[in-house]
Amino acid sequence: MKIFQNIKFPKNKKLSPLQVAFVDFVTDVVVIFFLVLVVVKPLFFAPFRVQQQSMTPNILDGEFIIVWKTPYVFGAEYERDDIVVFKPDGGENYLIKRVVGLPGETLRFTGGFTWVQNAAGEFERLNEDFLAPQNLGNTCAGSGSCPNSEKDRNIDFEVPEGKYFVMGDNRLASRDSRSCFETSCNDENSNFLEQKIIEGRAILTFARFWIEDGERNFTLKNVRVLRNPN
Repeated sequence: MKIFQNIKFPKNKKLSPLQVAFVDFVTDVVVIFFLVLVVVKPLFFAPFRVQQQSMTPNILDGEFIIVWKTPYVFGAEYERDDIVVFKPDGGENYLIKRVVGLPGETLRFTGGFTWVQNAAGEFERLNEDFLAPQNLGNTCAGSGSCPNSEKDRNIDFEVPEGKYFVMGDNRLASRDSRSCFETSCNDENSNFLEQKIIEGRAILTFARFWIEDGERNFTLKNVRVLRNPN
């Protein structure tokens, strides 16, 4: 083909210092982007923006969080009260909840509180002082309202091995393990969360973007470490 026969390409053309600096900058950006996308995000941490109110007042709608993955990629297990991010089977959105029931445990909902069965077969009430006053003492087996008629009942959940029972801190307004998340409770395992679908543990917030009275707001003053209260 003779399409390029009249085009002369420069030979041994040297780049100017500015061009060299630009090429180096672009190369660095590409390498960093590759490392973050292919190495850092799958193995170490990932940013998320919370777009729900199920964890208020401890994590607010519109807050940006960092999720830590490393220990759990290599087989570490989550602990009670860890805050985790995941996408439930059949769900369209990522959710953020708190681990309440561990693999193999039996949980009981009664009196507006959550109880766990100990090795002696007795139920001990979990300490959940991190809940807001309107939620403390208003945890029932079903998400939403917690009437006295339901508080008087004993409702148990047996957590299968390898799975977790999770709830939002805003117990009166959280779709979680109690209601099978965003999906229907179509089988006995729908209430529980497999470890393999958990993205990781939320470890800090670093910013917030929200809309109030029609105005857009953004702040970096929400930086704080999310510690397990236990």
